[in-house]
Amino acid sequence: MSLVDKIRAELMAHSEPYKLPVMQRFFKEPIDAYCTYTVHVRRIAKERAKEFAALGEKQRDEVTDALWRSGKFEEGAVAIQLYARLLRQCDERDWKRFERWLDNYVRNWEHCDALCADVLGPLLIRHPNWIAAMPAWTASKKTYKRRAALVAPLKGIRKGMFRKEAEALYAAVDGTSEDILKKALKWMRKELASSSGEA
Repeated sequence: MSLVDKIRAELMAHSEPYKLPVMQRFFKEPIDAYCTYTVHVRRIAKERAKEFAALGEKQRDEVTDALWRSGKFEEGAVAIQLYARLLRQCDERDWKRFERWLDNYVRNWEHCDALCADVLGPLLIRHPNWIAAMPAWTASKKTYKRRAALVAPLKGIRKGMFRKEAEALYAAVDGTSEDILKKALKWMRKELASSSGEA
């Protein structure tokens, strides 16, 4: 059985599909989900992380792309969590991989924010120069890539990093009519105020 098949079987084993209408209330976009609780999703990723880490780069791409392409909410979440456990091994090629995910796969706020909180944010703290990629993201046609430009730096802002860059990112997106981006702007503004002692 392939790693993808193992992950899929484990997600299905904990699925509660009758809960989909409740889950859907939290999203504007249609969600295709097993309705597997987050605790199970994270446990599955943790248990499969060693097997995933042993794969070559191409094989990792094949696994995570297969998970994303399924369209299943939890499979995308597992893809994120598998890399959240490999942060020390991530380099600029991986950063480009995550950017590709934003371009091609991330279609809801939960995936966007999890990717930012668990992968992109920690990587920016490890590699502060990667913040230089963010301004281009604010001009993307992809809503959640623009949101990621605002959310990914938040962990760094809390540590006193990226203030100047964050203010420029904020200005680039300010004035948007998209609610999902307005909420991210409010979140960034709050973090900037807290880090400067204004809050």
